[in-house]
Amino acid sequence: MEYLLPLIIAALSGLAMTFQGTINAALKDKVGVGPMAVTVHLTGLLVSLATLLFTGGPKLQEFKNAPFYSYLGGALNVGIIGGVAWAIAKTGATLGISAILFGQLTTAVLLDHFGLFSLEKIPVSWLRLAGVVLMLVGMRLAIHKG
Repeated sequence: MEYLLPLIIAALSGLAMTFQGTINAALKDKVGVGPMAVTVHLTGLLVSLATLLFTGGPKLQEFKNAPFYSYLGGALNVGIIGGVAWAIAKTGATLGISAILFGQLTTAVLLDHFGLFSLEKIPVSWLRLAGVVLMLVGMRLAIHKG
């Protein structure tokens, strides 16, 4: 039960990511990848700043306690936004999102296995690998056009 709310929020985030990728692909087709990424990030910045105005934020001094790698998310996001929009525009939502999910799950299993970025170490097992394979089978069924 303790995971119910986080799992609901994760599922809603996945839903939003699918809409975001599709919407960004439409903008990319009109203005190109670079201008689309800038527009998306400027919009995100404005929404983030508005959120801080209403909720407050951490003291600036607290930022120095964050590990260096925690600041790489914004840089990664530029590649993610551009890559997702480009891929979905070329493949369609189902195939593009399937590839994204495969990449995410495979990476997640490896991050857990090595306990990277302060994660609890959860070793790779044959059950976890079977889960990845079953996801591949499910993705194959989902992208079938017949």
